[in-house]
Amino acid sequence: MLNEIKATLYYLGLDMKFSFKVFWSILILTTSAAFLLALTLDIKMIFVTSAAIYIFCGITGSLTTKETFPYCIKLGATRTNYTLSVLIYCAAVAFIFSLINVGVISIFKGLMHLNPSNQFFIYHIVEATSLANAWYNQLLVDAIVCFVLLSLGFLLGTIFYRLGLIGGFTTIAVLFIAVLIPYTRDAILDLILNMHGWQVGVNFLLIIGLALVAYLPNWGLLRKASTISNATR
Repeated sequence: MLNEIKATLYYLGLDMKFSFKVFWSILILTTSAAFLLALTLDIKMIFVTSAAIYIFCGITGSLTTKETFPYCIKLGATRTNYTLSVLIYCAAVAFIFSLINVGVISIFKGLMHLNPSNQFFIYHIVEATSLANAWYNQLLVDAIVCFVLLSLGFLLGTIFYRLGLIGGFTTIAVLFIAVLIPYTRDAILDLILNMHGWQVGVNFLLIIGLALVAYLPNWGLLRKASTISNATR
């Protein structure tokens, strides 16, 4: 079992390798170009790199099942070990992306201190919360949010894979309607968020719990799933 999980994790890592390099190359080069433009052209630039990695993690999670499940099963992985491997994979990706993001922000903040032009600003999501703006809180918030988005994206991708376009879009429609209903929306927000003036208190333990619970339906959906997606059959 352990060797099978290691092999699956190795394959998942190889699948991520190219998109990982492309994403971070584009993000770092874009941020660097914006920093230089702000210094040379006297243009105000504001960057929130966390938003970019959150979007990337959501997209990556939603594509994981379609791009890796058929190949892992054909290579000999069991569906249970595949689901467990993806859980470990998502936790590792969330931590690595968070660590790199904290490093990138620290480097650019250091450059801003060396050349304080008041034209380039780089912020972190933690500054909008009630937590102190320290590197460990930045790492914590990024890791949790990335893990949640990877988990929910993986679940949504599994629904599309197993139930096809009808099942996937029906799930999205139900979630959209739930958000539109004031009672449901307010209940969810009250559980997760607490407003403190302009800052937001977040129940991170509950969010982690929801992310872990989101993995349970994946096993049931993939337990008898074919290696051919329902969306393409």
